Amino acid sequence: MNLRRREFIALAGAGLGSSLALAACGRLGGRGPRKGPLIGVLQMVDAPPPNLTRQGFEAALAAAGYRPGETVTYLQKDAAGELANTTLVMQQFLSEKVDMVVAVGTPPLQAAMKVMPESVPVVFCYCSNPWGAGAGTPPGGVGQHRSNVVGTIGTNPVAQELDLAREVNPALRRVGLIFNPGEPNAEYEAGILRRAAAERGLTIEAQSVANSGEVLQAAKALAEKKVEAFVKIGDYATIQAFSAICKVGLENRIPVYSVDPPDIDLAGCLGVIGWNYRDDGMAAGKLAVRVLKGASPAAMAFEPLRTTDLLVSQATARAIGVTLPEPLLKRANRVVG
Repeated sequence: MNLRRREFIALAGAGLGSSLALAACGRLGGRGPRKGPLIGVLQMVDAPPPNLTRQGFEAALAAAGYRPGETVTYLQKDAAGELANTTLVMQQFLSEKVDMVVAVGTPPLQAAMKVMPESVPVVFCYCSNPWGAGAGTPPGGVGQHRSNVVGTIGTNPVAQELDLAREVNPALRRVGLIFNPGEPNAEYEAGILRRAAAERGLTIEAQSVANSGEVLQAAKALAEKKVEAFVKIGDYATIQAFSAICKVGLENRIPVYSVDPPDIDLAGCLGVIGWNYRDDGMAAGKLAVRVLKGASPAAMAFEPLRTTDLLVSQATARAIGVTLPEPLLKRANRVVG
């Protein structure tokens, strides 16, 4: 590991030593001998949604002739869920003289905007709030963002998530939300969710958490408040501990909805409406290919995601005593169980 001793001691003293080791040493893998451009890839956690996004990115580059270990070298890291680690990893990327940074998520993009000079291209994906990360101003057209940054905007379709919950239960009134307000992506999407709920006459019962270890108790607290559904937004605490929310949902026969398609395979998750993460990564990868071939990010616009996947679980519906409407089953891209 190539970290300054003072930084390591400071983080270890704050209880982050193990997380730092994961981030600095690269739980997702380091790199061998450099071949072709060196691309530093940082994601917040090692979990299915960001992993699928990263895999889509790599697939897009491979299709354009950038093959790992042959014509491109990846330096892959994750921040082990700790915001402080994102800055340290970006500093490592800077010292390694990477040719491009790929920020998989809003916190990694925020760190890139703080650390990387404008001479280093930054491509982002799996990102709900590039504005909060300091990348530019909405909608991110040419001239509306930093000259070295481009990527895909994946603000989760939380209003559609509420519509899905209302379609299953037309009498729905009280919705439970668990999130970490310390995350810029989560706070941003929570605001969107609250506004969408107000427009639909729904009440959001929110429970704040600081990390994934607090999610189970938060879910139990919301169940005691008699919420009629749980919804998920783009939040790393609940990404890591979504199974705990599903467990409480099963035990209390409360429908649980998500914006992350991989969640549909968890017992207790009733429905998902969200982006296809491989498609997100593929779109960002195509932008990166243009940059690698000489295009300037300054001349490119941010690209919002537009197509969602709808998934529902008959197995969970049976377990909690819910009947899924036939029109919903017919529209679904996938029905589990």
